[in-house]
Formats: sequence, C-alpha cells, structure tokens
Amino acid sequence: MHYKFKKKLNKIKAWHLILLFFILNLIFLTNFPFVHSDEAWLSGLSRQILEQKTFKTTETFFDLLPRHPHAIKAFFHSIQIIFIKLFTYNIFSFRLISLISGSLSLFIFYKISYLITKSKSLSLASIVILAVEIQFIYSSHLARQEIILVLIMLIAIYYFLKEIYYQKKYISNFNFKKYHSNLKDIILAIILGTAIGFHPNALIISLPMVLIYSWSLFFKKEFKLKNYFSFMATLAFIALIFVYLSYSLDPNFFSNYLNYGANLGVLNSFLLKFKNLKIFYLKLFYQISGTYYLPLIKFQLLFFLIISIIASLKLFFKKDQINLYLILSIIGINLGFLLIGRYNQTSIIFIFPLYYLLFINLSKNLRPKLVFSLISILIICLTVNSGIVIYNDSHHNYQNYLNQIGKVIPANAKVLANLNTDYYFENGSLIDYRNLAFLAENNISFAKYITKNKIEYIIYPEEMDFIYNSRPQWNILYGNLYPFYSQLQTFLEKEAKLVKSFSNSTYGMRITPKIGEKEWKIKIYKVQHKADF
Repeated sequence: MHYKFKKKLNKIKAWHLILLFFILNLIFLTNFPFVHSDEAWLSGLSRQILEQKTFKTTETFFDLLPRHPHAIKAFFHSIQIIFIKLFTYNIFSFRLISLISGSLSLFIFYKISYLITKSKSLSLASIVILAVEIQFIYSSHLARQEIILVLIMLIAIYYFLKEIYYQKKYISNFNFKKYHSNLKDIILAIILGTAIGFHPNALIISLPMVLIYSWSLFFKKEFKLKNYFSFMATLAFIALIFVYLSYSLDPNFFSNYLNYGANLGVLNSFLLKFKNLKIFYLKLFYQISGTYYLPLIKFQLLFFLIISIIASLKLFFKKDQINLYLILSIIGINLGFLLIGRYNQTSIIFIFPLYYLLFINLSKNLRPKLVFSLISILIICLTVNSGIVIYNDSHHNYQNYLNQIGKVIPANAKVLANLNTDYYFENGSLIDYRNLAFLAENNISFAKYITKNKIEYIIYPEEMDFIYNSRPQWNILYGNLYPFYSQLQTFLEKEAKLVKSFSNSTYGMRITPKIGEKEWKIKIYKVQHKADF
C-alpha cells in the first residue's frame, strides 16, 4: 500500500500542499485563536509610527504605564506598516503576515527535510506533519513575531546545512577547513541577526547555531577559529547596531530596557530560572495560562520526550551529524529560554520544527513500511487533535463585539477600555486599563485622570469585578485594582451614565480558563461632566 501511496505522493509538488495550507487557514484566520491584546498592542504601535513618521514614539493607549522607544522590533513594525497601507487597520491584515510567514516556513522546512533525507516523499510528508500541528497553526495565525522567528531560524538551518555542512561532507576535512569561506559564516550571522529587528527572542533562535559552531570548533575541530570569530563577531556587531539605534531613539535605553526586563523575570537568579523552566513545561502540558491561549499539546510533548530519548541513545551507537546538530539546536532553544527567563508560552513553537526534523531524520533509514506507518499514525493523531481544538476553541464573535461598541461610541471618541477594542477606534482614541495601576504613583485620582484625558466613554467588562474579587491572583493583568477600584465604582455611579449593556462569552473576559465559561457582561458608560474638560 505504501508503494502506491508513495507513487501518488511523488506527483504532488511542495507548493500544492503549502497553498492548500494557506487557503484553508485563511478561512478561520480571525476566528482561531481569539484576538489577544498583544496583537492590538503591536499593531497599535505600528499605526502610531506610521502616523508620526518616526520610530521615536510609543503607544498612544499608554500614558502612565512606562513605555520607551527602541529599535529592536523595527523590522516587524515596518512590515505591519506596509500591510496597513496595502489593506487596512484590522486584525485580518496583521494575522495575514503570520500566515504568510508560516507558509514560507513550511517551504523552508521542506527544503531542509529534503537535504537530510534525499527523499521527496519523506519531505512532502514533513510538510503535512508541520502543517497539521496545532501549535504551528496557532503561531501562523497570531499577529505576533514568533512565526517570523521560526522562519528565520529555519532559513539559518537550511543555509548552514546546504552551504557549510554538506560542503564539508563532499571534501576532506583538511580541505574543508582550508576552503571554508568566512563569507558564509558572515551570511549565516546576518540571517540570524535580522531576527533582532523582530523580537528580543532572536537570542533564543540564535543559540542553536552558536552551540553548533562551538561544538564544531572545540570538540570536533571542524572549524577554524576565524570561522567561529566571523560568525560570532558579525552576530555581535548586528546586535550592537540595534543597540545603537535604540540609544538614538532613547538615551536611557539600556536602563529602561533593563528595568522592563527585570519586571518580566529576566534578572532572576539562574536557580530560579531553572526551576521556572520546569514549571514552564508543566504549564504547557496542563494548559495552565493567564491570558495567552494554550492549545492541547500533551501528545506532542510526550512524543518529543520519546524522540529525545531515542535520538540521544542513537548518538552512542551510530554517528549521525544531523542528529547531533538537531539535538544541539533543541538544547540551544531551551538554553535561550533559561537565559532570558521570561517563559512566554508562545515561544514554545521554536522547538516544534526541530523535533519534527529530528523525527524525520531518525525515520529516513528505517524500513519503508515502518516509516509509512509511523508517519501516518503521527499525521492522523496531529490532524485529529488540531481538528478538535480548532472546532472547540474558535471564536466567531469578535466583529460582533466591535459592532456592539460601534452602536453607541464613535470611532474617534476618547474612551477608557480594554486594549482588545483597538481595532474599532481611531489612533489616539483609546486609553487602556493598564494605566490605572500607576495612578497613585503619579499622584492622580481616577476622576482627575478621566478629566485629564478628556475621556468620553468607559467600556467596563465584567472581568474587572472578577479580578477584584479574586485578588491578588490575577493582578498580573491590570496591576493591583484595590487602590483605584472604589474610585472607579463611585465615578461610574455618580459621574457616568449607563448607555449600553451587552454580553460576550469571549471578549468580556481576558483570563483564558474563564473565556467561554458564560456570557460575560460588558457595560458602556458615557461620562457626564464633559463641560469640565
């Protein structure tokens, strides 16, 4: 049976499968997952940069929450600006960037698979494996930078294997060291260096190559010191360029960025970070989250554990350089998690293509019937899991959420609301609730803050009451509500008028375990003292 299947599979082109992935995902691009405030946060800054025509600006929806300009996400915002100009300011435009990046990642993933297997059927199967993986689908939808970093990481791996590793295979080790061009090391570093313009997690996706180069130099003696230096120096130089650009935007960049990182756990002790790495994986396994959506990936994590054990054992019995490189890459990603210490759940996508490449590499020398069976079982399991997750966790009520708001609030009105409303309002209209945690620090009352910002409407979700009554468990969302909650309630009662109330099971609550639990109420108040502005 597998021979007939292989014959049919060979008639299929890689772009056929990738195009199918792209078209199918377009259908539910804005419905899965729910729209996260991070997406509006990023695109909101892109819109502000576009309107101000400078990167020396910050988000308009934050005034008390400390924000400082920097260049580390400049490439990402530039791409978003292009899509704002090409399309319009909505969630579809920005998620389309991720879907395109995911589709391109599938193509590079195919090219890597073919390099290491020399089998078209195995390489096409690898596309299907990654394409039906729910974590990959999720990352290819979410309007964040992770999937772009996956693309850059895969391009770097492909370039290294094709231009450096396989060049070594076909010539003697002596001649390889003699003719190994520094230019290739520099190009590889430039590929990885571009990731700094998308997200600080560029460090995470760079560490696999850093480990591979270090291993090849110090343990295998395959690289000369000049190759190692060319790669590392170029990578460091690109990082310094972004630091310099950031200093030009903010003279206090280093201290401001350090303070920001400290709040996220970047400066925690190594022991605490190591402990948190275990907690990070346990939370992913059991789907324990705050506001980020976590798909069901228990099967995948167990599968990866088995693959890790098999691949590690194989190192002792059979020399396989690709196997070693992929294991080093996975170690590098986890080392990156450990060094940064932030443990953002969306960054877990970085290990997925590496583990599937490891699986493909381990499978290439097995009996064809066994390979066919293993891959078929894996694809079926992943497809069923993804189908169930997408069916259960798709949300079709975001546009209705915005439409309900639009019935009573003009798009240019000043409003205090959740950041997930940003795709309805004009730039500069929205003030986010996160600012309220800094009222006391800035010696300003809630009422004076409303007057100062000329706020005309307050969109009040039921989650505010839930967070207050559950404090301090969910203080991470908006800070400690206690100092301003009573002021807010008094203001709504005496200085505002309820003009609309509606329910939404998804966007009236940002806490992921509570989303969909019931129809959460959202109230819209019109501020009554506009004459005082």
